[in-house]
Amino acid sequence: MPYIYLATIGQRPQAVTVAFDRLKERYHYERIGLLHTDPVRSGIAAPLRELSDQICRAYPEIAVDKHEIKDLNGHSLLDIEDDTSAEAYFYGIIDALLGYKQQGYNIHLMVAGGRKAMSVYAVYAASLLLDEFDGVWTVLTPRDLMESGAYHVKPSECERVKLTHLPFLPSRFAPNTLEALTRKDIIEHLDQRKNRKEILMARLTPSQRRIANTLALHDDFTDDQIADLLVLSVRTVQRHLQDIYNTMRTVFDFGDKIRDVRLALIKIMKGWE
Repeated sequence: MPYIYLATIGQRPQAVTVAFDRLKERYHYERIGLLHTDPVRSGIAAPLRELSDQICRAYPEIAVDKHEIKDLNGHSLLDIEDDTSAEAYFYGIIDALLGYKQQGYNIHLMVAGGRKAMSVYAVYAASLLLDEFDGVWTVLTPRDLMESGAYHVKPSECERVKLTHLPFLPSRFAPNTLEALTRKDIIEHLDQRKNRKEILMARLTPSQRRIANTLALHDDFTDDQIADLLVLSVRTVQRHLQDIYNTMRTVFDFGDKIRDVRLALIKIMKGWE
């Protein structure tokens, strides 16, 4: 699958090209994508123009896409200033990531060049859509190299630039669902995650709810201990737990199997997931 290098843009646009020079030693990229706010009036307007010129001169063979992230009404977004603008930025990144995944790209997302808040939302978006063939990167550059303002590091200084591959949990969406996935689907998925315990409990019988609540209160108990506490047979406890696990798979799983269903149930009941 082809690779795209996707970067958030902030006040340190040099990080985008400094990191790209190191990454392209290992990977062949077909495209570069730049995620940015208002290209005329925001604080990144001048850095974006300069970065775009630098990219065109240094990598004329690579296609460049610019993704302006707008507010929820489709108007220009200057910065992340409140909950509404943060939500808009997050959804803008989701749209870009989803679009490239649906085109069949492996995505390398670079978060070093953007503002801290933007980087956080980018990593969160990545955890929803990227898989084990993608990557999230940041770059650690010595202060003197960054203060020089250079968009490219001399060959003799390259080893001083350290790329860091950030860990993230691969997407819970099955690969075969991505083609038809929309932003609305992702929002519904996030809303479900916020209310997982409530959603699950509504689907369970009174007996199943009793078992689930007991496990949440005594998460180190074995099936035998739960049976003793509730004055039930072990077989009854195990049957109820199996039914609960099947309900969890139906309600929460997006095609991928839950590896540790008991732990997943405990997390949901305790509000950890």
